[in-house]
Amino acid sequence: MSNKENYINQKDLEFPLEVKSLTKEECAKILRKALAASEKLKYQSEIAQATKINNKTIGDYFTARRKPPQKKWDLLREVLFEEVNKVIPERKIKVPQIAEAKHSAEKLKAILFLLKDELEFFKESTPEIREILKEYLPGSTIGYIASLLTALYDENQLEIFKNFSK
Repeated sequence: MSNKENYINQKDLEFPLEVKSLTKEECAKILRKALAASEKLKYQSEIAQATKINNKTIGDYFTARRKPPQKKWDLLREVLFEEVNKVIPERKIKVPQIAEAKHSAEKLKAILFLLKDELEFFKESTPEIREILKEYLPGSTIGYIASLLTALYDENQLEIFKNFSK
């Protein structure tokens, strides 16, 4: 196995922060993939020892007989992803950063949908109504946000933006 294959790739494995939206089958699949990708742990018994969760319970999680509660899911995630805090070479990001980025992207997506609805209101209103918007939200703030959003889609432009926005 090459060194690159020792790393967990975000396309191959995701280990969600929260267990509640997962089925017990999904949990088992994630756990089996994480164990297979682990550099340090090779057996379920090693996970049981590292987490202080008994062997039978670990076996139940891996075979989808039971779904781990959030507290135990957090323990499993911590133990199985301990070595994954290494940088993924081709992406230069850490697995926990991937989860955090996805969470932030989801939040931003929701905010932008709400923003779009509010902007449509002002687009369809009168110039007098838009004057109220301008009083509450300065043009410089709007310009900054619009420029930042644009720059986030072009790495070169983002570097320029960072240098000039200091």
